[in-house]
Amino acid sequence: MNANDAQFLPFLGTANAQFVIPVYQRLYSWTTKDCETLWVDIMRAGKFGHTHFIGSMLYAPEAGGTLTGVNRYLLIDGQQRMTTLTLLLSAFIEYLKEDESRADFLETTIGGIRRMYLFNDEQKGDARYKLVLSQDDQTTLFSIVGDVAQPEQPSQLIVDNYQYFKDKMHEKGFDAQQLWVGLKMLLIVDTKLGEGDNAQLIFESMNSKGKPLTAIDLIRNFMLMSLPSKEQTRLYESYWHPMEQMFGMGNERVINEFFWNWLWLKIPNRQPKFDEVYDEFKLYIGGNPQLKVEEVLVDLKDGADHYTKIFLDREKDPELAAAFRSFNRLGINAARLLLMELYAQYEADNLTKDEYIGLIRMLESFLFRRSVCGRLTTGLNHYFSNLAKQLESQDIVEYITANLLLQDENKTAYFPTDEYFEEQFKARDCYNRFRDKCVYYLERIENWHHPKEPISGYSYQVEHVLPQTIDSVPEWQEALGDNWEQLHERYCNSLGNLTLTGYNQEYSNKPYEEKLHKEDDGLLCSPLYLNSAFASEPVWNVEAIERRADKLMADALKIWPRPQLDEATLAKYTPSKRKDGTEWTIEEHHTWLANGGPAHDLFETLRARIAEEFPSWTEYVKKYYVGYRVGKRKQTLSIQARKSGHLVLGVRKTVDELNDPNGICVDKRAVQGIGPGMPTMIILEGASDIDGCIEILRQI
Repeated sequence: MNANDAQFLPFLGTANAQFVIPVYQRLYSWTTKDCETLWVDIMRAGKFGHTHFIGSMLYAPEAGGTLTGVNRYLLIDGQQRMTTLTLLLSAFIEYLKEDESRADFLETTIGGIRRMYLFNDEQKGDARYKLVLSQDDQTTLFSIVGDVAQPEQPSQLIVDNYQYFKDKMHEKGFDAQQLWVGLKMLLIVDTKLGEGDNAQLIFESMNSKGKPLTAIDLIRNFMLMSLPSKEQTRLYESYWHPMEQMFGMGNERVINEFFWNWLWLKIPNRQPKFDEVYDEFKLYIGGNPQLKVEEVLVDLKDGADHYTKIFLDREKDPELAAAFRSFNRLGINAARLLLMELYAQYEADNLTKDEYIGLIRMLESFLFRRSVCGRLTTGLNHYFSNLAKQLESQDIVEYITANLLLQDENKTAYFPTDEYFEEQFKARDCYNRFRDKCVYYLERIENWHHPKEPISGYSYQVEHVLPQTIDSVPEWQEALGDNWEQLHERYCNSLGNLTLTGYNQEYSNKPYEEKLHKEDDGLLCSPLYLNSAFASEPVWNVEAIERRADKLMADALKIWPRPQLDEATLAKYTPSKRKDGTEWTIEEHHTWLANGGPAHDLFETLRARIAEEFPSWTEYVKKYYVGYRVGKRKQTLSIQARKSGHLVLGVRKTVDELNDPNGICVDKRAVQGIGPGMPTMIILEGASDIDGCIEILRQI
């Protein structure tokens, strides 16, 4: 790598040089606010005659990149600044051409600026341009630099920023000579990469100036940067660019959410963090060296297609779209990764459309009931990712339904019963402590009664029929009785007292009689099902509120049902237990470890050493491994067998936490861990390996 301080203008004006933005780079993203900052810096440098550093220009010669005598360089870092300054120079040339006397101070001609900094003037076609952007921005920049008509759908940020500079130059008091001096005072670090330089690592470490890169920018660069230019272009155009178009411009956070959910499906035992998506992605790829770039991009594109159809209202099928919209109105994200995997199963014809819609409705019921009952979503991503891993070998509907129903109230994924759901819904403060779900459930109840004429709850306001404030309204106090203060606190925000209306301000805290009979817009005039019960309630008191709550609750049990399976079906998914409480046995479920199995002798030898060295450890048997724990602590060790007779051990500490002089520990964090998600793997091929293994186990 060659890095030198340099002035920007001579760098841009290098003879027969063309700077090309690789396809994997993000599109031009500077706003007029960014341009304003740069403008102020340049004008200040021109006024006081001091230099101004604008960051690094990191570039590398393009392989085979000589185009009709022009040397092509891939600009890896510096795109935003070089593009913006090219727009400024284009606006400056146009300003000078309007009145050529404005250029009297120049040491060159207007045409000289154009030939030096915008064009390789002796060349033709694309080779004549100094700067070539990626496809979506290229035609717009070429039209501005070449002073020709802009495309029908230009890149708006480029157009806006070009106009910003033109406007600044026509402001009163603009000094063209000051701008020119400022441009000549701009400094960069001219950083040219050579063979053997890791462009990705250097790029990540140098991205300190300009607009910060998002995780998605870094992932795109990570996937494509090391490939030959033609392969970059093919993969970008075939997979990455269509994927970005699915999400639309400026949706970086939404794309980040997609990647996060996608990673949860790949590495659930790592429990990837939302704000560390790029690092998690690199670990996943690094832990799976067998994966090809195109294979990963195909998977990402398919996943993005599912994600945007489900969560960004891109679904064309009207029945699926309606189910997705209803689920999304709930506003709970915990089941997103499972819905993505279910969409893949639906596309593979492992689910019918009706079955898929039924599962969407069931998951909506599951999440809403839990929300009503105050159940947190903590742990659900991990639970659903584990369900998703098993789908291909299951009766999917039965498998998911049974697993949810088998979760008791002490488990992560408890599906509240009708009795518990009703008890909690009627007692809940549905306004203050459940406010984000209030409009959702009122809308769902309303639309359930006339699905072909749905309303949007957000077109209405939530109305407290018994108002939130009744201190100065004797009619309401009288309706509640002597202990009106306590009853008001209990029932004001309850299920039976809340409805939707367009006249919340008009109703205010008026007496019930006025709300009911208000001419043209009283509750009796409302076309909503939610307000139909008021016609039979001449007085609004505790009894009336409870009657309406009972009616709405009856609807709720039908709208958000808890599924049912017979005992025989549930028994298929219930782990069989022996009388001593052991769920699984070595003899029945781990035959390679059992007497006569290929790993039996090695396992028994290791078992004896563990009993001798760690007498406080307790052995237990699970379906997929034999484990050890200390007291009630989490797993300390897992053991699995291979047909070869080797033992595969999973250790709960990471390789970073272990002293491993013999190098027997393998980092498995990037591939979901080993066994029950253990981050470190040790392979025992024979009894001679046990001593080294015990040294590692002493550290945990």
